[in-house]
Amino acid sequence: MALSSIHARLGGWRSVSVETMAITAMPKETIDIWLKERLKKWIQLSGHEGSIVPASLNSLYKKQSGPCSEGTAYRAIQDDPALCGFAPKFYQQIEKNDEIHAFAVFIEIEDLLSRFAEPAQTGIMDIKIGTRTFLESEVSNTKMRKDLYDKMVAIDPSEATEEEKGDSQITRIHYPHFRARGEITKLRYMQFRERESSSAALGFRIEAAKMPGGELQKNFKKVKTEEDVAAVFSKFFGSERERVARALTQRLIALRDAIERSIFFSDHEVVGSSLLVLFDKEQCGVWMIDFAKAVKYGPSKFVIIAYIYPFRSRVSCCRKITHRDTWVPGNGEDGYLTGIDHLVNVSVDLWISGPPKSERGRPRDNALPLNRKII
Repeated sequence: MALSSIHARLGGWRSVSVETMAITAMPKETIDIWLKERLKKWIQLSGHEGSIVPASLNSLYKKQSGPCSEGTAYRAIQDDPALCGFAPKFYQQIEKNDEIHAFAVFIEIEDLLSRFAEPAQTGIMDIKIGTRTFLESEVSNTKMRKDLYDKMVAIDPSEATEEEKGDSQITRIHYPHFRARGEITKLRYMQFRERESSSAALGFRIEAAKMPGGELQKNFKKVKTEEDVAAVFSKFFGSERERVARALTQRLIALRDAIERSIFFSDHEVVGSSLLVLFDKEQCGVWMIDFAKAVKYGPSKFVIIAYIYPFRSRVSCCRKITHRDTWVPGNGEDGYLTGIDHLVNVSVDLWISGPPKSERGRPRDNALPLNRKII
């Protein structure tokens, strides 16, 4: 992508990064040479290939799809005092229109790898967070679909119920036309996929990882329990296991406390988001990324009638999302904090291999000394 062809419409968005302004001011030939050199060291763990490209030495462009609301979410997170430092910096939303890409929208955000001296020697892990990875609007259609049934039984032939197969006696007698179909709703399929990974049980799943100096790995479909995750983490952290697990634990606890105090998280369901774990021999950090499916939650109000003798008052209340409660259609719960809770369990076990969970309780920041630098 030739950066010189991108035209920014800043409007009310934050200023473009200084590095990007400097680079886009270069001659086109110089930009193309710079981009080729930058791409030699480029690492994209997940997402559609080519949807994330370098913008400057310290920032990147991420292509938007759908309603293009991710920039709004990043800006709200950046303005939330509780979440300061827990997400990459957001710079701007831009629009591009040329003969190659037609019309496209990008956001420019910080390249977190630029905080590390040697990106190639930096460990990277993308952890999809939450018990639910789909928006309610995506599964509201109750249409029965044969293609989703076929996908489900291709993954696990034993998953389909007798009713879904059309093979039960009741179905054969009362619904003979259903026997040959074999269909399910999108909601049924999405919940099945989440049970196939660790998302439903633990509130997160490992999407991809690259060990320092190693190759990109994406095959984590069999990682379903805390013990499985601990084994992956242990291999991922290698000889730095104790130090990184200690830093990871403290960072996760700080993030959990920040989310519980956050204005943004109090009224947003956040699905499809990830935690990006980065570490090298000197530092370790965890950041929240990917907010394309962060949606402001608008629950219906309910009324509490409070009797305070001799008066009676009516108080309108709105339910806040806990990010831990079980999801039912309409309540906006996403399991974001459930995932972080389980990640803390795993990282603490890796660090100290301490007492059983029933005796350990919930660790706090002041109980976790840290001698090395964390971000």
